[in-house]
Amino acid sequence: MELTPRIRQILIYLLGAEQPVTDSEVADALGVSKRTILREADYIGSILKSYDLTLVRKKGEGSQIEGDREKKEELLMMVKARKEQVVSDKEKRRNLLKLELLRNREPQKLFYYSDMFGVSEATISTDLEAISGWAKECHLEIIRKPGYGIALSGSEKSYRTALQRFVTENLKTHKESEAGDNIYLLMNEEVLSEVEEVLERTKEPYLRLLTNDAYVGLLVHLAVAVERIRQGELVSEETYDARYDNGYDIAKNIATALEEEFSIQLPESEVNNILLHIKGAKLNYTNEAIGQSGIDTGELMGIIDAMIDVLDPDFARELRCEDDFIRGLMVHLEPALYRMKNDMTISNPLLSEIKQEYPDVFSDCERAAEVITEKTGLVPNEAEIGYLAMHLGAAKERIESRKKKRRTVTIGVICASGFGVAQLMMAKLKREFADWDIVLKAYGSDEITQHIVSRTDFFISSINVDDLGVDYCLVNPLITQRDVLQISVKIDEYASMPARQENNDFTRQLDEINNIITRVKGVIRRYHHLTVSKDTTLEGLIRLLASEMTDSSKAAAVLAADIKSREQVMSQLFPEIGIALFHCRSKAVKECQIVTAGLDGERAFTDQALYGIQAVLCMTMPVDENRKQNAEMLGRVSSAIIEDEEFLGSLKEGDEEAIQDKLQEILKGYFSEQLSVL
Repeated sequence: MELTPRIRQILIYLLGAEQPVTDSEVADALGVSKRTILREADYIGSILKSYDLTLVRKKGEGSQIEGDREKKEELLMMVKARKEQVVSDKEKRRNLLKLELLRNREPQKLFYYSDMFGVSEATISTDLEAISGWAKECHLEIIRKPGYGIALSGSEKSYRTALQRFVTENLKTHKESEAGDNIYLLMNEEVLSEVEEVLERTKEPYLRLLTNDAYVGLLVHLAVAVERIRQGELVSEETYDARYDNGYDIAKNIATALEEEFSIQLPESEVNNILLHIKGAKLNYTNEAIGQSGIDTGELMGIIDAMIDVLDPDFARELRCEDDFIRGLMVHLEPALYRMKNDMTISNPLLSEIKQEYPDVFSDCERAAEVITEKTGLVPNEAEIGYLAMHLGAAKERIESRKKKRRTVTIGVICASGFGVAQLMMAKLKREFADWDIVLKAYGSDEITQHIVSRTDFFISSINVDDLGVDYCLVNPLITQRDVLQISVKIDEYASMPARQENNDFTRQLDEINNIITRVKGVIRRYHHLTVSKDTTLEGLIRLLASEMTDSSKAAAVLAADIKSREQVMSQLFPEIGIALFHCRSKAVKECQIVTAGLDGERAFTDQALYGIQAVLCMTMPVDENRKQNAEMLGRVSSAIIEDEEFLGSLKEGDEEAIQDKLQEILKGYFSEQLSVL
């Protein structure tokens, strides 16, 4: 049960009344308005239900709590016990004081809050000083005048900002609270629920990019706006014409849906307010989120580069190789700049911990924040700097973790002959990486043997050597700065990995056998069959297969594109035998995979692009050093479609168990042949 101090006061008064009392009598006794008592009546009624008590309200007579006397005494004891518990906790009391100031716009005497919390007026005065900074951050002022009382002063927009901030700051802990600081008393829970339904119905793709906290923040913002508009409180500040802003259509669609749901009218200023909120909201760190706020990505990268420049040079160099850091900071910086531009507040619950645990990182970010001011004229507050520190700190941890175990990296430099261009590249690389722990060796493209590959971590080449099946960086013979960055990342990657061990013939054979076993077992274990609708299109079928064979939407999109690219080179649809054979090599997968798909009791797909097709065999392989072996292994499976009628029949029938048995038989034959040649 959640109780505010005011509701406790009302309950204590009503429980002690022998006769019905009017709202005016209760209001006068507690020093509040009649409107306040009316507003609390419904919530009080819900509290009484849990004690089998009823709030009976009779016109002309007043209100009275009816029910068993023992239940009344039980409730009274609980209410008084809760009050003692709350007032003894300074931070909780101050939080509740914020709540009371936000809920009660009418000026109240110092004694009113002193009596409410059961502490001295001097204590309340100290509490007000303590929370005044919080109010100022929301552009509100706590007015304290003799003869007037205590109240918040500020614009309607600032008041709403404070309401929303209070709710979002307390949202994560309100269920755990024993003090009864019910943040939902700031708004109508029914309105909150209806607003959530409206958001779900709008199905705006952009909303899926919001972090969970940001989505909840938007929900609270809209619920507060609806409730305030119902009370006739509109944002009166002049606003610019935002109809051509990126994201305006989303805000307008949400506003229209709210108008229809609640039968209200939202002026353009309210639509702009929604726009400000969604553009200033934090986004999940995905590539899809980059560019959503309308800020030029080139401008963002310029700011990020300048921010990195103010850091320690060695750290800055490594930081530029941190793709996760760059991408995450880009996604974060877009809405952050928008918040600063529009003077929108944001809270950072981890700020004090960040400053205490990572003072050096926070200091670095303060310098980086000065770059933002120089570039944009915008001044990040401590909460924003704290979020920058979270990004920078995470990147620093990753970099230091990789440094814990570093070794010499052996690099092969390939050109057509091994002379000339290779030596030119060697000279440039030795100069660029003079201080790095690396060994460089030059080779002609026809000199790369399995023995050389086993002794080399990765290769650098000015020509395409995909057919060698090695890990390599394709570079300009003159080694550009972009090439240097690409090579740096590779060196860092291998420096933190265990070195390859030179094998004698027997241990090499054991390693190769183990490699084959791992790949064959992986294909068999990961295999499964999909049953699809006959109305499935070629495009839809490829997307479905890609989704089944990857572990993220991004990877699925990459794999689908790779399958389609391979299909465009040469169609793998064979209507004469009723089979579609999709296969490709893709960075979206980590191991070889086979998935089949077929129809449930139907003869063929209805899509013209899949004319005559009854079943699908999809095979994918990763981009790794086992390209030749993987191609040979999966090639045995594709050949079996023509050579083994029983296998072809099982594919068309969609018999998963029979297909898996056949796959085991085919791959067993492949394994036996490989053993004989090792």
